[in-house]
Amino acid sequence: MTLRTLLAALAIALLPLTGLAQALPGAATTTAPTIPPEEAVQRLLDVLQDDQARTALIDTLKADTTAAGAATPATAEEEPPPALAQQVAESTAAAGRELVGELARVGQQLVAGFGIFTEMQVGGAHRAEAIQLFMTIFTTIVIAALLMHGANILAGRHSPPPTAGFWKRTRTALLITLVRAAGILLAWTAGYALASFVFSRTGSPSAAQTLYLNAFLLFGGVRVILRAISSPNADDEPTMSVLAPGAQAIIYRNLVIVSGIVIQGLLFVVPLMRVWIGFAAVRPVRTIVATLAAIAAIIAIRRIARALDLARGDRFTGEMDAGSAVAMGAQRTWRTIWPALALIYIAYSWFIVVTRPALIETVILRGTVYTILAVFLLLIGMRLMRSAAHVNVSLPETLLALSPALARRTNMVAMILLWVASVFLMLFALSLALSGWGWVDASLLGDPIAQAVLWRVLSALLLAVIAAVIWAMVDGWIEYKLTHGINGQSATNRTRTLLSLFRNGFTIALVVVATMITLSQIGINIAPLIAGAGVIGLAVGFGAQTLVKDVITGVFIQLENAINVGDVVEVGAVSGGVEKVNIRTVRLRAANGSVHIVPFSSVTTVTNMTRDFGAHVMDIGVAYREDITRAKAALQEAYDRLIKEPDFAEAVIAPLDMQGVMGLGPDSVNLRVIIKTLPAKHWGVGRRYTELVKEVMDEWHIEIPFPQRQLHLPEGFEKMLAGGPQIEGKAVSKATT
Repeated sequence: MTLRTLLAALAIALLPLTGLAQALPGAATTTAPTIPPEEAVQRLLDVLQDDQARTALIDTLKADTTAAGAATPATAEEEPPPALAQQVAESTAAAGRELVGELARVGQQLVAGFGIFTEMQVGGAHRAEAIQLFMTIFTTIVIAALLMHGANILAGRHSPPPTAGFWKRTRTALLITLVRAAGILLAWTAGYALASFVFSRTGSPSAAQTLYLNAFLLFGGVRVILRAISSPNADDEPTMSVLAPGAQAIIYRNLVIVSGIVIQGLLFVVPLMRVWIGFAAVRPVRTIVATLAAIAAIIAIRRIARALDLARGDRFTGEMDAGSAVAMGAQRTWRTIWPALALIYIAYSWFIVVTRPALIETVILRGTVYTILAVFLLLIGMRLMRSAAHVNVSLPETLLALSPALARRTNMVAMILLWVASVFLMLFALSLALSGWGWVDASLLGDPIAQAVLWRVLSALLLAVIAAVIWAMVDGWIEYKLTHGINGQSATNRTRTLLSLFRNGFTIALVVVATMITLSQIGINIAPLIAGAGVIGLAVGFGAQTLVKDVITGVFIQLENAINVGDVVEVGAVSGGVEKVNIRTVRLRAANGSVHIVPFSSVTTVTNMTRDFGAHVMDIGVAYREDITRAKAALQEAYDRLIKEPDFAEAVIAPLDMQGVMGLGPDSVNLRVIIKTLPAKHWGVGRRYTELVKEVMDEWHIEIPFPQRQLHLPEGFEKMLAGGPQIEGKAVSKATT
């Protein structure tokens, strides 16, 4: 509708309102619609140019508006608005009638489109152009096929083995994709040159050739991208997909068919029909193309879903970690919902294409591109989440030599970063898809408040990463010192204890400080948190005096170097080996395997049995009739045999301390010897020395008396026994014990 027609309609509508139709020159007594449009426009111009007539027109319009506004409340009082259920029913019925009408028109367009294709004949004016177009199509397809064949051979020769890592295969796939893209570009360039200088007399391609070449270039680029993601020959060439080769082939072929129908149909066939037949053929042909693409897409969804279900079993094998479990759950959820989402997308896109073609670029094309990017980012995020637990960062050998544990710490930090990146990619993919369809305002990131929030979040993440790096470095250094000691010497028990305590304290302090700074970067006021922490500390101090006593006593015990990890101590009423020392408690392991956890507040005396050196003190008794000098020589002989054994000789640090006779017992003469050993070695040395003493005493026939009792009988009792009187029916004999 032109501007002149609009003005005419406006003039015809306004003249009866103003009551000026009869006053104007040449006005007729008939109704306004009988006035010719040219005359109505001229009359409207006369009214607008005349000040008095224009004022009268404005007053009349104001009066009509006031009257309409005054009548509205009365109408509202007389006729109340319908109920919500009635409004919903009326809206639903109207939408249904509109949908049925649109579908009826679509059916008519399909019939008309098939009639156009069946009756279409290329006239003489386009016959030569059709031949040129056919030659262009043939040559570009042949050239592209040859170049793609060469690219496939190159991909097969440089394909990494199946055991190669994901990133190596992805890098090779990207390089091969660039080679294929260059081949498509060369084929398009050759086709354009042939269309311009060989198949055309004007030195430039015709409209039909230009349409085909543009569609060829776009379709070729789409095929190259699809092949990089999911290759039909995944056994012999790299691909970024981790699906089975059979599933990749099904996905690629079906997506190529759908994209070919859409691109070649909407960018080549439909414009070509407009050029050759006319504008009337555009809508029916577009409806046919959209319908064929929708049918092909529905078939593709069915086949792809079936292929993914069959390939699901071999996706995750072996022991599953947390990242793999979460990634598998996300992929299962995605595989469950994506067919329904794809069907909704197809139905919506088909309806827009056949009924609202003006919205194809602003809605469908934009939403499709954003959705494809979102799905691609979503798959990358899932892949990062699954591979986070298997990350292995390569570090220089010099760093690994200084701190072997640094690699493990670095891998842990990298794993956390990959988790954060995967979650961010998934959220960004969701927002990208929603903004592509207009459900979320895409200009939200341009808002100053949104930018401030984004920068705060990024700053918080950066601080968290810096804190993680610092923790990894300090923890790696502590691990190195625990393993290699200080200044080339092995780490002592005290060093291990202090370093372990320092690690715990540093970790707690770093977590608290990093958390506070991160919260402040996000925008949370940490002053109340600090004040609350102070109040809680006071409450703990007053309400948990035993806890404070534990901590203070533990600090002084550590300052006095009374207990270290690895010592054998006796604290309170229990004893055992020290396994762990905290700032509040000490954990002991008894000889029978029991674990004692003793708070420092209950410790009044610490007996350390492994400090500086150990001593085996042995008291042995010999019979009164044995020679003491010979007994001492036997003890020395046992010691000489002991130090000849390498395992025990290294533990003994001093000669045998022969202290001699320590006392006269009821049954024996008691001798004492002391063997000085390294810390915690006196128990093993003592057991072996005791064995050797027994062997030497047996060899030298030195009696080690055992407890015995001597019975003294009165005089005459032996004669009575010699007579052999019977006592309780038995003979009584002399016995000595």
